[in-house]
Amino acid sequence: MTLKLYTLSIIIFLFNCSSSSLIDSTHNFNNELNEIDITEHIKYLSSDELEGRFPGTRGSDLAISYIVDNFKKYKLLPMQDNTFLQFFDFSDLKRQKFRVANVVGLIPGNENEDEYIVIGAHFDHLGYGGVHSGSRDMRSNEIHNGADDNASGVAGILELAHKLSSNRGKLKRSIIFVAFNAEEQGIYGSKHFINNPPVPKDKIITMINLDMIGRLRNLSLNVSGTGTSPYFNEILDKTSSIHMLNIKKNPEGFGPSDHASFYSNNIPVLSFFTGGHQDYHTPRDDWSKINISGQKKVLSMVYDTILLIDSKKNKPKFTEAGPQSAPATSRIKMSVTFGFMPSYTSIEDGLGVDGVRSEGPAGRAGLKKGDIIIKINNVAIKDIYGYMDVLQKLKPGESSVVVVLRNDKKITLNVKH
Repeated sequence: MTLKLYTLSIIIFLFNCSSSSLIDSTHNFNNELNEIDITEHIKYLSSDELEGRFPGTRGSDLAISYIVDNFKKYKLLPMQDNTFLQFFDFSDLKRQKFRVANVVGLIPGNENEDEYIVIGAHFDHLGYGGVHSGSRDMRSNEIHNGADDNASGVAGILELAHKLSSNRGKLKRSIIFVAFNAEEQGIYGSKHFINNPPVPKDKIITMINLDMIGRLRNLSLNVSGTGTSPYFNEILDKTSSIHMLNIKKNPEGFGPSDHASFYSNNIPVLSFFTGGHQDYHTPRDDWSKINISGQKKVLSMVYDTILLIDSKKNKPKFTEAGPQSAPATSRIKMSVTFGFMPSYTSIEDGLGVDGVRSEGPAGRAGLKKGDIIIKINNVAIKDIYGYMDVLQKLKPGESSVVVVLRNDKKITLNVKH
């Protein structure tokens, strides 16, 4: 090792020690997360045996049993009727009704035990895909294993449950863990939870959401909801610095995942997301592509963020940050796809493109990663919801005129669906 590298190592070591004391001096918790456990959770939940975890199927029931077994293993407590299951009705693509369930477990607090931090992730996915399923390979009937979306998030709440349970004697507030069902079909599980909460709604002080946290690249992590409480920016600046992550903050509380249900009910939220990729909502989202060490890094930051929220004397104050509802779009009635991955980070007046499938309609028309879509068929696109509104009106065989910004220049593309 050269002298320069040795000196740099000492600086980094000292920085980590002094920064970590921000957390350790408050809680003195064991913060070591386990990559082996994270890997095993993801491998099982995204295995072919679970057949894509579509709500109401055998694969979904297997996922529920696995989560319940781990909640019991980590000594979480059931909350309603002495069961970990919170049941609700769900209709599938053929409008058949099923009784499905969220999985809910509790770690009681020790001082402000009647205040609750909710940590959630959805466990459902797209099953075998197909038309109207949400798959980006609309004609594929292969198993969509959903390793990143969202076996990674469920592995996250299980590992956090393990660690927080091990340190339960030092928690001030109570922690509720929820594995939500039927998120892909319209965040039904989280809507049911917040409309039928096991505790008074006004006692839920923060909701932490983990959705697609398994593909960390360039140490870049997206965090939404940063404007929903004045506490959050300071806390996130500390924890991201400790764990050397570059966070992209989106202040808005509403977004395309389960945290939206809580934000709509005036609850501060933080949603963690490592970004889109070409395998999103395709049969190629497999566990072998998960960045396990990166996920551990993300979870370590989330863990410390939870500790700092818990340690605050006063609960986070809710601040409205953006609209609390979205246009009524259905995620299961789309007849066409553009074949690109939208960005879920905040862009003023436009929809960013995180990735493009080269053989998809937009890819063939010349759409590129980094483009910003500003118009489709003369309709201004300001965000993901405006895009979804346009998308649900399109039909196979039609063409769309798409205007994008690329390097500050407007480019017009003709996309045939």
